Amino acid sequence: MEYVRINKKRVLINANNLYLESFNINKIDDIKRLKRVSNLEGLYLEKNNITKIEHLDHLVNLKKLHLEANIITEISDLDSLINLIDLELSANQISEIKSLNHLQKLKELLLDNNNIKKIEGLEDLINLERLNLSNNQIEEIDGIEYLKNLRYLNLSFNKIKNIDKLTNLTNLETLELTGNPIKNFDVLENLKKLK
Repeated sequence: MEYVRINKKRVLINANNLYLESFNINKIDDIKRLKRVSNLEGLYLEKNNITKIEHLDHLVNLKKLHLEANIITEISDLDSLINLIDLELSANQISEIKSLNHLQKLKELLLDNNNIKKIEGLEDLINLERLNLSNNQIEEIDGIEYLKNLRYLNLSFNKIKNIDKLTNLTNLETLELTGNPIKNFDVLENLKKLK
């Protein structure tokens, strides 16, 4: 049975998943023995005080990484996580999307409730099906047009005025745009799968 040590407590790894929500972790490196656990498939570090994504390069089998509700300012050090299919970075302090293009298997990306101003660095995420960018500072949606496999897109509560770039996202089933100053919705006529 594998375990890691946090704040002098043993935490068991359950079915290749490690849940450390609200453990008051400041750095990922604070998780003792994590470097020895290379078969981990899910790492859940929600509601901690993590400021930086680091020391995960040995977790090449990781499929789910949840870091929501921390104080992360930059997306970095994810290069080796090529098997990631679910990345949750909601409710942080991220202002720029970068270092994600190599995550070709990614299907779900949550970046809502951050400080993102531009959609960039997602062009190569051809398998992405779910994207949440709500509650950010986005004005233009350039770059979104490459994500042709998107089925769910949430852009609510941003500063978006023009949604013409959505015209090629013909697989969209759910689109949320509430709270944006959009004047023209004609492009939605092309999106036949919208529910």
